[in-house]
Amino acid sequence: MRLLWIVLALLCYSIVTSAAQVIEMISPYDNPPFVVDQKKEQGLVYDLASLLTVRSQGKYQFKVVVVPRARLQKMLLRSGIYVVPLVSPKWFGDENEKKYLWTSALMEDENLVLSPRKRALEYENSASLQGKRTSIVLGHAIEPLDQLEKGGTVKTESTQSLNNGLRMLARGRIDFMVMGRMVAIYLIRDLGLEDEIHISYKSLERFDRKIMVSPQSQKELHKWLEGEIQRLRRSGQWKKYLRVEVSLQNHDVATDPQFI
Repeated sequence: MRLLWIVLALLCYSIVTSAAQVIEMISPYDNPPFVVDQKKEQGLVYDLASLLTVRSQGKYQFKVVVVPRARLQKMLLRSGIYVVPLVSPKWFGDENEKKYLWTSALMEDENLVLSPRKRALEYENSASLQGKRTSIVLGHAIEPLDQLEKGGTVKTESTQSLNNGLRMLARGRIDFMVMGRMVAIYLIRDLGLEDEIHISYKSLERFDRKIMVSPQSQKELHKWLEGEIQRLRRSGQWKKYLRVEVSLQNHDVATDPQFI
């Protein structure tokens, strides 16, 4: 009889799983803490997908698909049902949130100005960066930095990865880098560069990280996601996932009010 109950339970689970609507969670991030290991499906984006899948109780199955930013822009032109996690409306020219459906913020983030500790730079405005050298990672775009480059305020050189850029910075080969707080804190700790890199007190900009929902998606999906985000923030469950990411210079990301 016990064996029969086990078989029935497994059968029910299989039916529920197969009945779930698969939603592609398209991530333009391929770097930690958002994507730590694609093969092992580790990182904040995978945590979010798993968390939402479980909370949907068999209604949705969120499947992470990691793509380069250029490819994502092309994918956004296609019809279909998908979501893009932890991005800002301003990055997609949708400040008024009319082009796509958007949830409320899962967190606030900011683009930090990093410099070699031996030549610490305190950012005040664009004049602070006049004539300075920085590094940009191929495929990664930070709009304010792009504008400074086009205006001739800063000099840039390309690198293949954020890790390479941070190592160049620590060695003094460049004067500064701009990087999101979540990414910067994780990578600086991971590379053991806490004593080599200075973080300016003032950031380049602040922005919200939300979930973009494709216009073709049912209103029901958008409404459900919005409700879950509100519940996650109130319960503190999302904060638990942030807590595992890092602490740098006695600054715990998970206890900063902007991330709760």
